[in-house]
Amino acid sequence: MIKKIFCLYLSISVSLLFFLVGTRQARADPPPVEAQVTITATVPETTVTFSGFAPASSTVTLKEGVVVIGTTTTNPSGVFTRTVVSSSGLHDFSLYYTDTAGRTTPETYFNGTNLPPHVDTPISNIHLPPTIALSKSPISQGESVLVFGQGAPGSTVHVFLNGGEKFSAVVGGGSDWLFTLSSGYNVGANSLYAYLTRAGLSDSVNSFTVNLQVNPCKRSDLNCDGYVNLTDFSILLYWWGSNNETADTNDDGVVGLIDFSIMMFDWTD
Repeated sequence: MIKKIFCLYLSISVSLLFFLVGTRQARADPPPVEAQVTITATVPETTVTFSGFAPASSTVTLKEGVVVIGTTTTNPSGVFTRTVVSSSGLHDFSLYYTDTAGRTTPETYFNGTNLPPHVDTPISNIHLPPTIALSKSPISQGESVLVFGQGAPGSTVHVFLNGGEKFSAVVGGGSDWLFTLSSGYNVGANSLYAYLTRAGLSDSVNSFTVNLQVNPCKRSDLNCDGYVNLTDFSILLYWWGSNNETADTNDDGVVGLIDFSIMMFDWTD
């Protein structure tokens, strides 16, 4: 009896031992597993975005130094925007445009522009200058000449003759501006230029300068119409006895018979 009990106890002990050992092995940590993880990310480019105002449908050229880095065309309202990929650091940028008539402007500069890496840097509200041209040159003293060009719609154009402002007007929706110059110029060489102003924007740089040559009227042609006739004689009589420089042909300080005699010699009609 005692032997049977001992054998039963021994059997239970051995079974319990195997159970405990098996459980311990089952709970043991799994062996380490080696793995490689690859992370893919997109780094933003360094860019600069130019935006501003010029005549409608004009071609804006962007430059860095002497190198053209892009072009764009303004919309019907004269607005342009262009983003260019660049590099971080300091850059010297400039812009100019060609209007629909083929006229160009001086460059507007943005020197020393610092571009931080991997972000876009905006250069906005750029107010490009007007184009300018003359209907003819030279002209004769007393003649009129058309001064015209294009500019950003809604901006105000200011035209200067020999350094003094002569004309200003708001540029219309078609981008064209026009001014008739009929007086105030000098006999000989004259110069004209223009620039634009606009509320909320910096003034544009000056346009190119155009030169106007005014030739003096021929002798005795007091109204500068190319003829010496009764109209000039009437002007001479009006100034008779005075020191009017126009009618005093011989420059003796008085309008008189000598000036009349010269006029008769110069008579054309």
